[in-house]
Amino acid sequence: MREKYKRLLNGGSEDSDFWPTFTDLLSTILLVVLVIFVAIIISINKKTEDAQAKVKESQAEIAQQEKQLADKEKQIEALTYIQKDIVNDLDKEFKKADLSISIDKDTGAIKFTDDLLFETGQDVIKREFQAKLHSFIPIYFSTLYGKYNDHIAEIVVEGHTDDVGEYMNNLDLSQRRAFSVVKYILSDEFGDFPYKDQVTKNITANGRSESQLKMKDGVVDQAQSRRVEFKFRLKNSYEGSN
Repeated sequence: MREKYKRLLNGGSEDSDFWPTFTDLLSTILLVVLVIFVAIIISINKKTEDAQAKVKESQAEIAQQEKQLADKEKQIEALTYIQKDIVNDLDKEFKKADLSISIDKDTGAIKFTDDLLFETGQDVIKREFQAKLHSFIPIYFSTLYGKYNDHIAEIVVEGHTDDVGEYMNNLDLSQRRAFSVVKYILSDEFGDFPYKDQVTKNITANGRSESQLKMKDGVVDQAQSRRVEFKFRLKNSYEGSN
């Protein structure tokens, strides 16, 4: 009987040892789960914070781009008003001097388009065109630099041809014609005119060949395509404004 009770007592002790061990194990498992859960929460919060930071950064970039766009639009609007003022003033001055000058109302480009400019295939300026330049140049540059000096970045003289002949030959011819006009204007033969020193620093000559032909009723207007144009470019103007 004693052995029986002894075994029962011993067995009870083994069972009682099991439960604390199981409880410790369960506590450990719960602790690990809790740590993992906390880590997941921290990770989610970190990702959320990163996402929010990226959203704020994107919003800041968008706001900056919108501001730049708004500033650019204001700049373009201001330049457009200045360009219109220049065109109106040029038109008034030409009419006052009783000069028949073709001026583009949108861009301010001045066009000389008759056959009195050069001999066919030549780049030597005819005397009739020289006389026109003597009347035109003083008024043109007095208006541009007299009132709008702070806005003028560049003066461009462009030579244009019709579509007769090869493109490269016409390109060479148009470049030589534009250069001849600039060379003559700045020469001692032409003489002084207002702001000549400034014009000397800002004027360029470009040949366009037949790249910008004038059309009429769907066909090339050769007489209008053969021309010399004077253009001005404003400071800070967007590409292609003139």
